[in-house]
Amino acid sequence: MILVAAERDLRLLVSEGQGLGVTEVRHIRAADLDRQPGNTERSRLARFPKLIADLVEMEWRKGGYDRLTLVAGTQMLCAMRQELPDRLRDRVATVLDRDLINHPLRDIAGQLQAAQAI
Repeated sequence: MILVAAERDLRLLVSEGQGLGVTEVRHIRAADLDRQPGNTERSRLARFPKLIADLVEMEWRKGGYDRLTLVAGTQMLCAMRQELPDRLRDRVATVLDRDLINHPLRDIAGQLQAAQAI
């Protein structure tokens, strides 16, 4: 499972195998996950890493994953790591400190291949 995250977005990707690229499973925006009345943009963004961790845990439970790759800028990486439960934190195989959220899938796959993450 590959998480490409930024302050307002999360792209959940899976690897098709070494050299075969990646497929996007979901693209989620912070505003779509947290629609409680009265929430401000600021409060949504502050809770986004926790919402990401919850979503990843739900996806992980479905099975089919053996490792986790995190791709995000420095601040989001720190926030995601803090929010991930221990059992998922232990599955993090690769971390890329890069903001790739708006890049095409082929570019993301190229960056992951260069880092030997897929």
